[in-house]
Amino acid sequence: MNGGILTVSHLSVGYGERPAAADVSFSLQRGEILCLVGESGCGKSTLLKALLAAPEIRLFSGSINLEGTELSALSEKDRRRICCERMGIVFQTPEATFNPIRSYRRQFAETLKSHGRYDAAAFDKQVEEAFLKVELTDWRRVLAECPYALSGGMNQRAALALALLLGQEILLCDEPTSALDATIQLQVAKELKRLRDRKRVTQILVTHNLALAGFLADRIGVMYAGRLVELGRSSDILQHPVHPYTRSLIAAVPGLDGRMPIGLPGSPPMYGPSERGCEFRDRCPLAESGCAHRAYAPERIEEGHAASCSRGAAGAAPSIPAAGREEGTV
Repeated sequence: MNGGILTVSHLSVGYGERPAAADVSFSLQRGEILCLVGESGCGKSTLLKALLAAPEIRLFSGSINLEGTELSALSEKDRRRICCERMGIVFQTPEATFNPIRSYRRQFAETLKSHGRYDAAAFDKQVEEAFLKVELTDWRRVLAECPYALSGGMNQRAALALALLLGQEILLCDEPTSALDATIQLQVAKELKRLRDRKRVTQILVTHNLALAGFLADRIGVMYAGRLVELGRSSDILQHPVHPYTRSLIAAVPGLDGRMPIGLPGSPPMYGPSERGCEFRDRCPLAESGCAHRAYAPERIEEGHAASCSRGAAGAAPSIPAAGREEGTV
């Protein structure tokens, strides 16, 4: 996997003595949107933190190449400096972004100054434009408030507005719409699309919402127990999934035609990826005895589509209805 603005090769990262995500590889072109989906505890957020050089993340092995710069070869300080200059992140919880007892005006100004983007004369106008894009119409009041005084949804929209103001080349989003109601989710999703189409901002989004992934993503990566088990174009993943886990995720979504969801029993292993064997085998309806010993090795299904298991390719798979990928139904 070469070229593009960001290339991740066989990356293994975690918090302690063993990886929480292992052997992850993908490459992104400028202006491309990748959505990472999967159950909680599968390593999606850990991967985002690793890309942003979060201090609590340990890099065990592998490569992170940012447009020719090998980040994994740099010191922690230099890696964090470059990542913060060129990458931004919107956390799932707003409290991870803001100090709850300092006004938004002060925090926005300080953040813009630290990135060399503060213009006192244009500040209010720039903030107003960013706030309106995320449906914060009473922007003067919000700017004067402290985060503790506002709802979680309003704080989340303020975090998205700050990300828009910073204008970084790569935007990492961890469940950016989870705290928002449906109409605001659609507005935010449209704004993320505009960032891609007008400014070619590359994006990696973590989400549990497959309809949102279908609406936004150029490509979708499915993670399970710290492994990237399937990666491909959005249409291929949602309409022609081949990994049994991907099929199970899609089957768990109610259909617009009245199809009832099919739940997936059990939960992902909490110890992360194992060295041998498929981690999904204990929950997989298609598992065989050999799955306990099979090494993780993504195989090419077709151009741009790979999976670590193709047993789910046989038979008709449930898919996200086409209407679920249209505007107004995110």
